[in-house]
Amino acid sequence: MDSWEELVKRKSLLRLSEIFRIPIEEIKPESRFGADLKASFFSDFKRNELDQVNDDIHDVAGRKTLKQFGAGKLTINTVRDYCDHMVRSSSGNRAEVMKILGIPHQS
Repeated sequence: MDSWEELVKRKSLLRLSEIFRIPIEEIKPESRFGADLKASFFSDFKRNELDQVNDDIHDVAGRKTLKQFGAGKLTINTVRDYCDHMVRSSSGNRAEVMKILGIPHQS
């Protein structure tokens, strides 16, 4: 059985695979958002893939993390950063991480 951290990382990769509509095997930890993983379109009125990733990142972030984002002390640039952020955020906001990543609640 996977550890919680392994499960969150695996589900994070699956989430990115679904968002960018590419096979999970093509997503590498060092892949950079906006460079390797690009939005398929840009619009002021419709959400694209990078907007979805940004929403995920902010939806699971705690108050302290949001302050770090606001101060420019924390950025999420790579797939590894995204996965690590989801793992970190699950300690304080597990329900939201589970919801976003599609991890079923255990009875």
